Amino acid sequence: MFVHPIRSSDQCPGWFQAVLAMVVFVAATTSVQGQVCKEAIEDCLEPHGFPGCSDVGCCEAICLLDAFCCSEWDENCVELADASCAGLCGAAASGSCFSSNGTPACNDRVCCEVVCLADAYCCENDWDGSCSLFAGFICEVSGGECGDPGTGDCQEPNGTPACEDAQCCQAVCAIDSSCCDGVWDTLCATLADQACGGLCVVGTNPSDVIEAEGCKGDSNDPCNGGVAEEILPTGAIAGSFRSSQDVDVLKLDLGPLDLDGDGMVRVRLSFNASSATMEFLDPDCQSAAAFELSSLGCLATFDNRCLPASVWWVRISPTGEVGPCEDMAWSLDLESADTCGTICGRPDSCLVPHAHPGCEDSKCCALVCESDPACCNWAWDTPCASIAADLCGGDPPENDLCETAMEIDEGFHAFSQLLSTSTGPESDCLVGKSRGGDVWFRYRSTCEGLIKIGTCSLADFDTAVDIYRGDCDDLVPVVCVNDDAFCSFDTASIFFDSECGVDYLIRVSGVDDSDGTGAIEVQCFVPPCGLCEADLDGDGVVGGADFGMLLSAWGPCDSDGDGDCDADLDGDGVVSGPDIGLMLVGWGDC
Repeated sequence: MFVHPIRSSDQCPGWFQAVLAMVVFVAATTSVQGQVCKEAIEDCLEPHGFPGCSDVGCCEAICLLDAFCCSEWDENCVELADASCAGLCGAAASGSCFSSNGTPACNDRVCCEVVCLADAYCCENDWDGSCSLFAGFICEVSGGECGDPGTGDCQEPNGTPACEDAQCCQAVCAIDSSCCDGVWDTLCATLADQACGGLCVVGTNPSDVIEAEGCKGDSNDPCNGGVAEEILPTGAIAGSFRSSQDVDVLKLDLGPLDLDGDGMVRVRLSFNASSATMEFLDPDCQSAAAFELSSLGCLATFDNRCLPASVWWVRISPTGEVGPCEDMAWSLDLESADTCGTICGRPDSCLVPHAHPGCEDSKCCALVCESDPACCNWAWDTPCASIAADLCGGDPPENDLCETAMEIDEGFHAFSQLLSTSTGPESDCLVGKSRGGDVWFRYRSTCEGLIKIGTCSLADFDTAVDIYRGDCDDLVPVVCVNDDAFCSFDTASIFFDSECGVDYLIRVSGVDDSDGTGAIEVQCFVPPCGLCEADLDGDGVVGGADFGMLLSAWGPCDSDGDGDCDADLDGDGVVSGPDIGLMLVGWGDC
């Protein structure tokens, strides 16, 4: 390759000499700046009077814009850094902490540093959606209320609580209160986009009741001379509006549900509308402030309250434009139960799920309900029992050990695995996984052939099932199973050929330390063992004579060499205790 030699100054035109001088100056300046920036220790976003600042990339960029900053970092240098240094925690150029901003870091220094302490990726690579959501949870923001000017667009993450459209803001915050209590982040903007984007049609299920008034009627408002449509205290109903002035009123009688006579009944409901409000009125058409929910954009809102056990009007009113009359504009899903009054101290175990709220240990009950209020206002379900186990502890289940296995037969048998320990050998079905607590069952087979044993869709935690033969101190694995794609909650059941009269030990374990409650199922797919096999004397009755014959044959089969081993009912080559058990199963007429 041919390279031109640099010409001497008397050979070069003036413009070239000027450019060459500039290149030499910039190169020299850059070298000096680079050294200054590498040695600087002061903050880039604070004036400090010393050369440069501690972020080398920001320092070099600003010094190229204003060389004075590599002599003294003053207010002008700070302004330049704030506007130019994208990727620097606290710099305006880094973008909002509450949206994916395309740079490392964000514009609120404290928030940025806290998030990056938890997830360095946000400052080392990219402030993405996960970083912005995390910021929304942990970063403090200044106040703002729905409708306040300057709070920002409802359909964009705005870095403040609430947003400028009061109605849209209120609808979103009714669904997710953190949008008004914390920051209007990406999730809030997504909800706003759905809730405030215009009219929608409320979906219904085939079992839903459709209001009798019809979309063109105006006859069910008792506060205006009409007759309210009576609804059941539990069920779903949907309706429509003929105009923006139409209202629909339903009659709800809670009196018959007050079974304990305390005068109160709890109501839990979900309200879904294109744009409407729902409120409870007393029979004098006065608002009792008992219930009031709003819904926009077909986004459901939820609540539950204890109400006096009396008659209520439920009034539903449009709050905006009304769509075609035939389209469903609202739906109400209602449940009612007598679960008010004293909750903690009721006679149910805190470690066993049940249909009503509260449990017997008042102290534990209060702790659980502080963690999950639904445990004291609706039902003590599986999550409540699991929380109780974590917070309160307690004794392990009675069948925690192989030696205390629960005796079961065919059918379904409920169990709790909460607070159980882990005992027994390793399992071929849990290679690479940890085993949590386990519970044990003992089943004496009453069928010869295909049988199903397991927890398929019967437990609320990830289970593994192991089947063994033998004694607890000498377990012999038969078969095991972990997951089945056709079963929910990572549960499964085992199909195998059982042997009549054999004792099987069944172990149900939590996989990867999961725990919960459930039921185990035993189902035979072949006829029961022949009950008359124990009729050793052939008289059609299993009785005392047969028992005597069994005792006379006690011990290893054919010990006398006559080839007779009819008393070995379980076929294990020995007449022993299990054979007595099978004889007792068939006791009586064949």
